[in-house]
Amino acid sequence: MDISLGLRSLLFVGGFVISSCALIDTYVDAPGVDIERIATTTGSIASASFMEDRYGFYLRGSVRPRSINKMPLSGHIDIAITGPDGASTKCMTTRHRNPPRKVRRPFFVRFEKLPEPGSVVRVWHHGGAIHNGCVT
Repeated sequence: MDISLGLRSLLFVGGFVISSCALIDTYVDAPGVDIERIATTTGSIASASFMEDRYGFYLRGSVRPRSINKMPLSGHIDIAITGPDGASTKCMTTRHRNPPRKVRRPFFVRFEKLPEPGSVVRVWHHGGAIHNGCVT
């Protein structure tokens, strides 16, 4: 085996390992920020947490339909962020995916920055059409 071929192979594998580490999403602990998962008549939020990737922060989670026979689950996810002062600062809407043969439907929404400590992030499923603002 040629030494230069072995060195090139080692560099290729090392470069691949290092570059793949940059693609890993990282859980973000947001101390003082509460995430409230609100159950509705159409679905309940099974999980929700803040994550970070090379593009910034986002909220990732999954929604579970109230009826297991509900395939696919229609509607979307509403997110309301209430600041530490109690005033609602932002409302967002995002779609969830409907992967085949899965009970939990994943969703994610990008954030410009993490909410301030003392903020409350409320997340719920809304069975209606996409809209502006937060509708429960």
